Amino acid sequence: MNAVQGYLFILPNLVGFIVFSLFSIGFSALISFTNWDMITPLNEVQFIGFQNFIDLFTDEWFVESILNNLYFMAFIPLYLFAALVVAALLNGSVYFSKLIRTIIYMPYVTNIVIVSLLWSYLLKPDGGIVNEILKIIGIANPPQWFGSTFWVKPALVLITLWQGLGYNSLIYLTGLQSISKDLYEAADVYGASKVRQFFTITIPMITPTTFFMLITSLIGTFQMWSNVQILTSGGPGTASTVIGFYIYRTAFQYGEMGYASSMAWILFIFVLIITLIQWRGQKKWVNYI
Repeated sequence: MNAVQGYLFILPNLVGFIVFSLFSIGFSALISFTNWDMITPLNEVQFIGFQNFIDLFTDEWFVESILNNLYFMAFIPLYLFAALVVAALLNGSVYFSKLIRTIIYMPYVTNIVIVSLLWSYLLKPDGGIVNEILKIIGIANPPQWFGSTFWVKPALVLITLWQGLGYNSLIYLTGLQSISKDLYEAADVYGASKVRQFFTITIPMITPTTFFMLITSLIGTFQMWSNVQILTSGGPGTASTVIGFYIYRTAFQYGEMGYASSMAWILFIFVLIITLIQWRGQKKWVNYI
């Protein structure tokens, strides 16, 4: 009887998982081998085998999307290091530390549309606050930011760093507070400087948290597309198109649901391989003691 009651309690969640997750995954895998356009009845859909997957690797937009994602992925160490430095500072004796934590965390929980609109005004080529400051300090021709094929990606990196800094810092702060103070006291006795303690005690002891942040940040990088859609629409050209945005555009703007599903599965396999490589490599640098 208790078992039946337990299953009844989890039944709504189980039904939701089957309908919205398990069925969706299976359906996506099935239509990735078809040319379904969301309009043609399913009983009339043409099976085309691996043609969608073959076409992907000659698709300029798909290739550029993957390369752009790899570009953003390369900045993950910067995001994590900046968050660790901020967390280390907040872990010390800092005035108004709770207020500072709240302030830096706000961008993470703020609606992405508001965040994007804010940065669109800050980085306006003409009259934007950032470019006006650059002109004041002597830069006569500041970057065009979202209008430049070169500067659009650094602008998105800056926004991602700013938006995720609070969340990453709080995760690191939790890890820092679990480090035994005896280690730092012993280091003080032996005359180790604060900088040396940071690199020889803090960073090694925080590696499990770093590994967790690395994996989640990696997945998050390949999921980013909302700010791209709002700020640049993937432009100029293909300069800021990421795979998540290209999948969305292909599926819901072009109606090529089968082709979009094949991209989604390639993305899944790609992220899975990178995650497995990281998981295997973590034995060499993650300290669980």
